[in-house]
This record gives sequence, C-alpha cells and structure tokens, in this order.
Amino acid sequence: MKKLGTFAGVFTPTILTILGVIMYLRLGWVVGNAGFGGAVVIILLAKLITVTTGLSIAAIATNTRVRAGGSYALISRSLGLEAGSAVGVPLYLSQTLGGAMYISGFTEAWIALFPAHDPVIVGVSVLFLVLGVSLLGVQFAMRTQYIIMFIIAASLVSFFSAESGAAPQIQIWGSFPQASFWAVFAIFFPAVTGIEAGAAMSGDLKDSKKSLPLGMLSAIAVSFFIYLAVAFYLDRLAGADALVANTTIMLDISRWKLVVAAGILGATLSSALGSVVGAPRTLMAMGSDKVIPFYRLFAKKTKAGEPVYSIIFTAGAILVSLLLGDLNSIAPLLTMFFLITYATINVAVALQLGIGIPSFRPRFKVHISIPIIGFLWALVVMFMVNPIFAGIAWLLIIAAYLIQVKRELQAPWGDVRSGMFLAMAEWSARQSENLKSHPKTWKPNIMVPVEDPLTWIHRMGFLRDIIFPSGTLRLFSVKIVEESFNSIIRNFSNRLFGRGAELAERSPEHDQKASQLADLALPLKQEDLLVTSSLIECRHFLEGISITAQVMRSMYFPPNIMFFSMSADRSKDTRLEDMISIAVREDMGIAVYSQHPKNALGNSKILNVWLRRLSPNKDLAILMAIQLNQNWDGHLNFITVVANQDEADRARAAQERLIDRARLPASTDTVILIGNFKEVLGIAPAADLNIFGISNDLDGNTMHDLADAVNTSCLFVKDSGGESMVA
Repeated sequence: MKKLGTFAGVFTPTILTILGVIMYLRLGWVVGNAGFGGAVVIILLAKLITVTTGLSIAAIATNTRVRAGGSYALISRSLGLEAGSAVGVPLYLSQTLGGAMYISGFTEAWIALFPAHDPVIVGVSVLFLVLGVSLLGVQFAMRTQYIIMFIIAASLVSFFSAESGAAPQIQIWGSFPQASFWAVFAIFFPAVTGIEAGAAMSGDLKDSKKSLPLGMLSAIAVSFFIYLAVAFYLDRLAGADALVANTTIMLDISRWKLVVAAGILGATLSSALGSVVGAPRTLMAMGSDKVIPFYRLFAKKTKAGEPVYSIIFTAGAILVSLLLGDLNSIAPLLTMFFLITYATINVAVALQLGIGIPSFRPRFKVHISIPIIGFLWALVVMFMVNPIFAGIAWLLIIAAYLIQVKRELQAPWGDVRSGMFLAMAEWSARQSENLKSHPKTWKPNIMVPVEDPLTWIHRMGFLRDIIFPSGTLRLFSVKIVEESFNSIIRNFSNRLFGRGAELAERSPEHDQKASQLADLALPLKQEDLLVTSSLIECRHFLEGISITAQVMRSMYFPPNIMFFSMSADRSKDTRLEDMISIAVREDMGIAVYSQHPKNALGNSKILNVWLRRLSPNKDLAILMAIQLNQNWDGHLNFITVVANQDEADRARAAQERLIDRARLPASTDTVILIGNFKEVLGIAPAADLNIFGISNDLDGNTMHDLADAVNTSCLFVKDSGGESMVA
C-alpha cells in the first residue's frame, strides 16, 4: 500500500475538517451571539486547547513511530493499554459523532438550497456516498479532497469579495440572546478538532514523525487566521439579529452564491469522509490490541489495508446518530468527547517530561508548561460547558480503566507508568533517607536464603501470612561454582593484555534453579505482594548469604528480618548457627522456623507466644504473632513461666499491661505456668504454632529440644532493636 505524505495525509484532512460545517453554518450564529470580540475570545480559547494538544502530539510523534489509531495509539503507547482503551472508546465515539454532525451540516445546507427534499433521504444518501468512497481506499478518498479544497478556497474568495453596502457597526461584545457564553463555545469547539482527522491517518503516513507535527501545526495556524477573517467579515456585513436567525448567511451575502454553496457542501462532505476514513482506523487499532469486544472482526483488513468491517460498523453508528440528533445536539456531545481525548494526550506528555525518563527525547521539544496548560484548560472547559456530563464522563472513563486493569492486558511495548512509579519511588527513597527509621514505620521485610527451592513450596503460605498485606519478601539462593586454575590464568592474561575477561555462560542448572525460585514467588506476586527472587553464584553458601545480606542492607527499603528454616537433621545445626551469626552482624531480626513433620501448621488458628518478663526479644515475637493472628483470624495465648505462686500474680499483671500497651485483641489469653521451664512445656495449651525468643546462648540443639517438647511447629525469633510492639 502506497503511503501518504504530509500534505495529502495530514494537512489536507486537517484543514478541510477545520474549515467545515461549523465555519459555514454556525460561525455567523457565534458572532451574532457573542459579537466579534466575543467570537475572537471563543476562537482563542478553543485554539489554546488544540494548539497545546497539537504541540503535545508533535512531541510524541517525533519521539516514537506512531502506528495506526492516531490519538488512541499515542495514549496507549504512553499511558498503557488500559488508559488507551478507556479513552479510545470516547475518541472513537467523537469521531463517529463528528461524521454524523458533518452529514447533518450537509443536509442543512442542502435543504436550504432545495427545501422540497426530504432531509432523512438526503442524510442517508450522503452517508452511503462517503461509505462507498471510503471502501474504495484511502488513496482515492484523499484525492477527492484536493477537489474539495479548491472549491473551499473559491468559496472563501467569493465570501470576502461580497459588497459591504451600509455595514452595521462592529459589535465588540454580544448580548448572547440565544445561548450563554459556554453554550456558544460548546457549539463552536468541534470546528477546531480537525487535528484528529490528521492524527487518525498516522498508520498510512510515510513518515509520521515528520508529517504529524508539520501537517497539524500548519493547518492550525492557517485555519486560525481564516476564522478570524471570516468572523470579522460576518460582523461587518450583517447585523446580530440576521446572524443569529440565518444559519446560511454566508451563502446569502457572498458575491457568487453557487460557489459558496458548493463550498458548504464540499466542506461538509469532505469532513464526513474524513470521519468515515479516520474513525474505523481507531476502531481497527483497538481491535488489533484486543481491548474491545469482537476485536478479531474489527482488526481485519483487506489486502489493500482497508479495515472494511470497521468502516461498515462506523457507517451504521453514524446512521443511528443521524436519526437521533441534529447539528446543535450533536456538537456539545462531540465537544466533551474531544476534550477528554485532548486532556489525556496532554497528561501523557506532561508525565513523560516531568519524570525525565531518558527514552522520551523527542526531536520536537516542548516545555512542560504546554501540556500542563492544555490538560488543565481542557478540564476546566469540560466542567464549564456541562459539569454534570463532565463528571459522569470522567467517572465512566475511570470505571473503564479499572475494568481493563482487571483484565491484566499485556502489551509488547513499554509505557510511561513504570517510569512514573519509579520516579515516585526514587523521590520517596530520597525523602526517607533524610529521615531516621522509626519503629512506627516497621513492617515485616523478610529475606530468605533458599538452598533448595523445591523443599520450600510448603513454607510459602506461612511466609505469606507473615508479610501480608504490606510486607515484602526477597527470596535468594546460591549456586556453588568453582573457578578452575586455568580459567583464573586466562582471565588474568586477558586483563593484562587489554582483552576482556572470559564471558561465563549460564549453565542449565543455573537457569533451572532461577526458574524454581521464580515459581516459588509467583503465587504471592499474584496476590499483589512485593516479592522478588534472585540467584547468585558464589564459592560457598554462607559466603553467598553474607554478600547478599550486605548488599540488600545497603539498598533502599532494606530487609529487616532474616528467615531460616531449621532442618530435622541436627548435623546441619552448626551451619544454621553460622547463618544466624551473619544476620546478627548485619543488625537484622532473626526468625527460625521449625515445621512439624506431620501436622505442619495444623488449623492455622491458635498461637502460643512464650514470654520472659525481661526478655530482650519480645517485640519481634509479638509483632510476628500480631501479623499471623490477623491473617489466620486466630487466637493468641501469652505464656509466661514462673517459679512460684508469688511471682504468678506479678507476671499476670505484667502480661495484662503488655496486652493493653500493644493494643492486642481483647480475646488474648494470659497463661501463667508454674514450675521449671522445660518441665511445663508439655502441659502448655494446645496450639498450631509456638513462638519462642532466641536467647544469646540458645543453640540449634536447644531449638530442636523445644520443638520436640511442645510437639508443634515453632518459630524462634530474635529482635534487631528496631522493633517496638507499642509503637
């Protein structure tokens, strides 16, 4: 398929849509209501939106290849498929309603010339005419517009050549006899939305980076001066009453009426053709991205590249609009849909400029104030025109966005959202770095050394219950590697003689273990928890833990708990104690989990928390118990062992104070056991998990003995000093 250049693909459809039905059939009405000065203000305010949006489109277009879909493609490639599809539907509707409005304008002008004709038959006939032309292909449609451009130029010459006679006095500001300022603005605004006609052809351009900015901005500039000149001449050649009463006054006061009549019919016909050519391409693009129902049908194209089913569907939608509304009722609705689209385009550019991502480096540079002004002004105008409809429109778009988010759409391209969230995280990190960490901000951020990922599958649910809903989990494992003597010599020689070191290839074992770690993390990620997994290569497992702990502790949002699983094999206790020493050295909290071989966590309901009166590790024990109790919807038992009855009352009072200060559930039970600690373990209340503090002299063998004595799964914890149960 032959591609279009700047003049044929962008400038021509843009300028013909701008110099269309509103200029010929409603600009006189605007001047009659607002006066020449008011009309100038309305034109400037409307152009402010399209100029800023045109500049924003130019910036995006010179930063990336704009595919088919025009503004939809710009938004979806910048803000993601969810935002693109949420705005794409009103964009498509605006283009479709635009087609209906232009055909209504053609019908209005035709009936003014031939009053005896049936307006319904005229409108339907025009629709089938532009449908037939569009089905013949975009190249044929573009060629017909050259003829129409010549006719419009001739009609403007005829209008500006009109004899003024006894011209009435120029009215600077009108009395708005038929409509308020913003109602007049809403009727006029579709006149300046022709940039969509050019943007919609993005997929048919030879060089969209060059053609979109040049074609749109030049069309905006040329049309601006034409509108000012036409408004001035209308105010000069006719009085306010005549301008308000006669919508075809340009025809009546021109020198050669037939030429102006041809211009009106040609302009409205070309604008309608632009909609029937452009709107289906937006629908086709949404179909290609699978964001709308029946996407396969709408995404289909002929061998010539024409979206034939989208064209036919669009023609049907225009027919329905024609039968339900007229020019004055369609124009305000069209204004609202276009304003939504323009606001979103400006947001996309403002975000990319604001977060300063390196990938956004357009050749056509704009200052960040331009898209911000465009967005804010579009938003203000929406609510000034119709605050109720504006509010409903934004609520519908937000709802559509949330629905698409739930669909978890996957796009092959990146978008600005990841950069935006990263920028927010970086800003937050810089702010948090300036503030001292406080126990009030504590939450479980756990790092877990995983020797064999396959043995951890049944422990992931327990980890989930500790961190849910706002904690984090970092899984890592170590692949043991041994560097041969020959490899060391080769790498040293390469560096010595200026060559790069040998590139190490990842072994299948490496990839397999990394994949197993990722599989462990996946179920928790699906619950929207922050979980990461990584595999490092090192000569020794303990060395890998030490290096990883040092690196993670120096990161933003560092982990605060090292979580270990205690093996039933007591011969591994020495290595467990060594790993605990690494965590102590890094000032991290410690959690050692011993899972019961048969019962595991039982019903995940009852927790026993063993507390010594002067224990240095009660804060982390209680905080972990709170997390688990909330996620289990369980029951807490606080257990203290004392030597005699005299100490029991003091211990119970101390526990009650602790429960109150820690804001624990009122159902929490205080349990005081009298006797020797090891002897009373067997008579403690039944539980699914027992939590013990790790004392300075507690070793692996003692942890095994405690787990055997209570005959349940156990969690042994040690404070880092940064926790506080009363914070």
